[in-house]
Amino acid sequence: MKAWMAVVALAVVPLVGCGSSREMNKAKIEANTLRKDADTLRAENAALKTKVSELEGELALVSKERDELKTAAAEQPAPAAVPAGGKKRKK
Repeated sequence: MKAWMAVVALAVVPLVGCGSSREMNKAKIEANTLRKDADTLRAENAALKTKVSELEGELALVSKERDELKTAAAEQPAPAAVPAGGKKRKK
């Protein structure tokens, strides 16, 4: 067991002392950029969800108003047919 620990220590310790490489720096920069993009997209998503909620509320109000108008139109009696006034002319 001690031998394996020594092998791992000898393999890992030189890697730790190397410092960060160019690839590591590029990966960190890319990760930070993606994190900022994700934050931006989350904020945009929240704004869109709010807008959708507002639009759904407006749709519900308009639908209710439409239904009320349909009901009111159905309750009103249909206008009676009015006969044409005057006498028929003979030719």
